[in-house]
Amino acid sequence: MNRHEQRIKAFQILFQIDNDAVSLEDVKFKEMYSKYDYIKQLVDYYIAHQNDIDDKISSLLKNYTLDRISKVDRNVLRISVTEILSTDIPKKVIINEAVKITKVYSDVNSFKFVNGVLKNFKNE
Repeated sequence: MNRHEQRIKAFQILFQIDNDAVSLEDVKFKEMYSKYDYIKQLVDYYIAHQNDIDDKISSLLKNYTLDRISKVDRNVLRISVTEILSTDIPKKVIINEAVKITKVYSDVNSFKFVNGVLKNFKNE
């Protein structure tokens, strides 16, 4: 499984555990979480730093709150900010990956919103 596919699985796990909808033990991709270190690293980092990551994202939102944006966009932002903070992968690559994921899983123009928020985070 390549890094892009692992990012998608990490995003899907965060999507499932958003607002305690499903426990980490009961997520659909639990076996991938256990098998792939990168997925586990991202999910575990987010869980350990959830409040800080959500606060960072919230500080970049203009006229929105984190709860007001779509669940897909919120969790793409979460996994992307997690990756920026916890890895040495270039921010440009992470933002590009976030845009790709958003184009597949969210509304038609949501990628512009996600791209804008992450570019603002990158420039901080």
